[in-house]
Amino acid sequence: MERYKSVDNRDQMNLMLMCMDDMISPDSEVRAIDAIVDKMNIPSIGFTYSVTKETGRKPYNPVDMFKLYAYSYFNGIRSSRKIERECYRNIEVMWLINGLKPDFKTIADFRKDNKKQIKLAFHKFSMICDELGLIGKEMVAVDGSKFRASNSRLAYHSEKKIERKIEHYNKTVEQYLILLDSCDEQESDSITPKLSRAEIEEKIEGINKRLAELEELKQQVKGNGTIYKTDPDSRMMKVSNKGCDICHNVQIAVDDKNHLVVAVDVTSEPVDKGQFHSIALQAKEELGVESITAIADKGYYSASQFAKCKEDNIIPIVSKADNSFMAATKEYGKTEFRYDATQDGYICPQGHLLKAYHHRKEYTQETDVKRYQNYEACSHCPVREKCSNGKKGRTIQDRPFQRIADEVDKRTKQFADMYKIRKQTVEHPWGTVKRAMGFSYFLTRRTENVRTESLLHFLVYNMKRAINIVGTRQLVGIMQG
Repeated sequence: MERYKSVDNRDQMNLMLMCMDDMISPDSEVRAIDAIVDKMNIPSIGFTYSVTKETGRKPYNPVDMFKLYAYSYFNGIRSSRKIERECYRNIEVMWLINGLKPDFKTIADFRKDNKKQIKLAFHKFSMICDELGLIGKEMVAVDGSKFRASNSRLAYHSEKKIERKIEHYNKTVEQYLILLDSCDEQESDSITPKLSRAEIEEKIEGINKRLAELEELKQQVKGNGTIYKTDPDSRMMKVSNKGCDICHNVQIAVDDKNHLVVAVDVTSEPVDKGQFHSIALQAKEELGVESITAIADKGYYSASQFAKCKEDNIIPIVSKADNSFMAATKEYGKTEFRYDATQDGYICPQGHLLKAYHHRKEYTQETDVKRYQNYEACSHCPVREKCSNGKKGRTIQDRPFQRIADEVDKRTKQFADMYKIRKQTVEHPWGTVKRAMGFSYFLTRRTENVRTESLLHFLVYNMKRAINIVGTRQLVGIMQG
């Protein structure tokens, strides 16, 4: 009797009839992906090769290509060469695209040639999710994250970096010149040097050539700014753990009902401050609603962005960083001063009125800073040392659109419980695409291409989310019904 389980000889021929469909579990997610893509009616979106020519080699059906991308991204397979390998060894892929085997170039070109169509496909699936009742359409959470660009640090040139390199090469040349002098002394003393005179001169010539290249590059940087050779649209940005990397800034808006992503954008701006209105407006238009509430963290706090939101019926709830530089202690921050619209001034915690000053004739609320003070009251104030860093007294400063910002501050404080759900809403998609789907860096370059790559990832995230909520069998039944 054998100690272990025995299996059939893999070299033995058999007459067993096999059906590929029987090899796929009824609960397999690939069945849901297949049904979803069929429901999306890909040819109607206008993907390349939707209508084939009568002559010449037949192209691959865009439906099959889209299914291949959806399944691959769903399972964290992103490289076109890796996707190609799956076509030869993955039974689910063989079932999904009926045994087709496109090469990596065809796979990569499909994404490159269908940027607009992929964005429309994202919108199409959002409509399907809306029909399933998975989107609330009342509130979205906005957030951004930095993703490493396809641009190495060696292909990044700033003025300071070039100056450091020039300094390094100049010191190296000096060392070789000293070595050259010592080489002459060793030759006169009949001592064999480690490097010959010809070798040292060759190294000095190579360094001088490199220095000439750096000087030319320095002039280009002075004229055009920092150079990013591989991906000109990428930028050096601060990332987590207090580090820096060459990245793109990905922005998303997430519906609060089931954490589905309803808007995606990519920007080269390293900070989020100027992105709030744009991504919130995209979410509003995607959902087709008259107004929407948008929640974001303090990195998005911008009065000018809130003013734009007010014009487009977007209701911001954004936390504010209390960074009043004129306050001596947090106890007397700007939030402790109450604005009185009738007197156009601020009432301090001690009850004194700080009036507006330095009014210019061309002053406008939309462009200029407005200051308030009452130095006479400050001179006799018992808490002056706690309140003010100024020599004469406390100054309160209003930036453009301050009153609109005050409305947002009041609303954020009023709906503090609503603001608390921001993190659990918007961090869910980030964690899924980064950890489960392997999306932490870009494979493509330039803004339009990385935006398309991002849209594909979050489209597939939405598919995964819908499958988890509804269930594979139920979702397949609904899609085919």
